[in-house]
Amino acid sequence: RVYNYDPLTQLKNVRANCYGKYIALRGTVVRVSNIKPLCTKLAFVCATCGDVQGVPLPDGKYTLPAKCLVPECRGRSFTADRSSPLTTTVDWQSIKVQELMSDDQREAGRIPRTIECELVQDLVDSCVPGDMVTITGIVKVSSAEEGKINHLK
Repeated sequence: RVYNYDPLTQLKNVRANCYGKYIALRGTVVRVSNIKPLCTKLAFVCATCGDVQGVPLPDGKYTLPAKCLVPECRGRSFTADRSSPLTTTVDWQSIKVQELMSDDQREAGRIPRTIECELVQDLVDSCVPGDMVTITGIVKVSSAEEGKINHLK
């Protein structure tokens, strides 16, 4: 974990130019989701020869293997095996963080900006709504709202 990372980025400055960059921001937690499992690696069994291979799933996105790794087989049909020792999952939680606003920054009538953040492993269940937090992470695009840069990982 990185502590005391400078500079702090204001939420209003998180734009497309921040995509893929490591940033830090401060805010108040306004919502936390339930804790869910996130599959980081999934085992697949070849339908032809029965060989098992583990496939990494970046950001939990389901990805089938291209072909069997056995040179004599090269099968292209697979079945997921969630109970295999090659399958790995981690705890995952989403939180929503709202910007901090001092009186001199306040724009009348404007709703405060928020950003969704993903917590994994030991960071899960580390905050509750109302907590003031400093978040450090890499900005990515949320798949739920395509094209919006409002997700920190």
